[in-house]
Amino acid sequence: MPLRLAAAALIVVLTAGLGVLAWPQALDLQRAAGAAQAVSFRGATVIAALGVAVVATALGHVLPGLRRLAGVLALVLVVYAAGVAAVLLVRGIGAPDVPRAGANDLTLLSWNTLGDSVPADAVARVAAADGADVIALPETTRDRARQIARLLAEDGPGFRVFSRDQQPGIPARSTSLLVSRALGPYAQVRSVGDTTGVPSVVVQPSGGQNGPRIVAVHTLAPYEPDPEGWRADLAWVAERCDGRNVLLAGDFNATLDHFAGLGSGAGQLAACRDGALATRNGAVGTWPTSLPGLLGTPIDHVLATPNWRFAGFRVLTDQDSAGSDHRPVLARLSPAG
Repeated sequence: MPLRLAAAALIVVLTAGLGVLAWPQALDLQRAAGAAQAVSFRGATVIAALGVAVVATALGHVLPGLRRLAGVLALVLVVYAAGVAAVLLVRGIGAPDVPRAGANDLTLLSWNTLGDSVPADAVARVAAADGADVIALPETTRDRARQIARLLAEDGPGFRVFSRDQQPGIPARSTSLLVSRALGPYAQVRSVGDTTGVPSVVVQPSGGQNGPRIVAVHTLAPYEPDPEGWRADLAWVAERCDGRNVLLAGDFNATLDHFAGLGSGAGQLAACRDGALATRNGAVGTWPTSLPGLLGTPIDHVLATPNWRFAGFRVLTDQDSAGSDHRPVLARLSPAG
């Protein structure tokens, strides 16, 4: 009898734990310590759960006394894997076609360059090939951003360079943003504060010009046992989407699960909607490049207010050897309506 009770308790605890891991939003735990980290790699947990289910089934055949327990455990794990796989399929496992830019379209490129580890010509080449109008570059210094701008100016209208660093001499504590001069004059906004630990850059049109406010985002990663700074960063980013014409792009160190509760719908931060989710690319991982896309975590995003429609989105998996541990993401937006 004690063994049966222990087995039943094990199954109950495992089922409850996997339920929380599958959908922590049900208990508002998506940004809580432990759950925040565990839910980040959904694709990898599917493979892990299926692997453990196979091992449990094999043990049940080898040890007849454990057959019933092993069978139930395997079933629970398979159900969990199926549920998580369904979430990934709904979010989209890859629709990378990005249509040709129209006259009023806007193209955003975001790439965490791992502290200037990606050469300037590599960033410029990708930006030029895709016709980027805005380039968000977490962990890119002002000097490197200016190098990229000079390369792009050789064949285009040129870019304004905005940059912020929180610890000079450490490239990873820098964030840069390039905005095409074709979009008109822009000025950096410093009165709204900043993310903690790693910086973000906010710019808006100047001189009475119309255009979107643009935020190059870099938040802390939830490495700490209780990541209070990371939660504060996400709240700060959500507050930046307080207008009718806002674009957010960068390394959020957060997945769509972590966004839950910070906006009025799935994949939203305040009024800004996620481009990967809108185009069925929401499950394609952007970090780390050492893992296949569907096993990594999608933490690099482009979001926009409803006055923009996402015409296309792509995680650039062909840049895995460029020098960064992040994949760049590209979004093409058209004015809504």
